[in-house]
Amino acid sequence: MTMTTIRVSDTEVQVERTLYTFAQKSDADAFQRCLADSSIDSCYRTYPPVSAKPTLPDEHPNDPGRGSTISPSLGGMP
Repeated sequence: MTMTTIRVSDTEVQVERTLYTFAQKSDADAFQRCLADSSIDSCYRTYPPVSAKPTLPDEHPNDPGRGSTISPSLGGMP
């Protein structure tokens, strides 16, 4: 089964609908690498986060490109 992971910040990793916060970037890196080969439970025990909290169903990480609309140029080349 494939898990959806999103790197929200240097110390935050979102897995499915849970946001994991770590004390250091290296801890978040190790946790994220672990997820490629192991279960979430195993990675959680090996690299325990400072906190884990559920995300809201419609909540998305701050991504400047998410939800933006690109409009065609109304002007032409001279």
